[in-house]
Amino acid sequence: MWVEINPAKVAKDLEEKLWDIKPKPPYEMEIRVCVFDTKDIKMMDAEGTSDVFIKAFFDNKSALETDTHFRCQTGKASFNYRLKFNEVFPRKDYRL
Repeated sequence: MWVEINPAKVAKDLEEKLWDIKPKPPYEMEIRVCVFDTKDIKMMDAEGTSDVFIKAFFDNKSALETDTHFRCQTGKASFNYRLKFNEVFPRKDYRL
């Protein structure tokens, strides 16, 4: 059942807006990407090691990267690192 309750008196000014249906104004938001671990990294150096780091792009504009784990031998690196992107929302598409 749907019940609609209207005021008994009609507003004198018919141009009065009862509901504001404008889109929300854009606001700035912080996006946090947490990087904890890596696995199955190929060893690319001559000694069978790799210098492991993560580089993240948000909309190909700004790039942030973690610290570097030098001479990783197992392909597993542990970071516990946060990457923070400042972006304006709402948006139509997101690409990380």
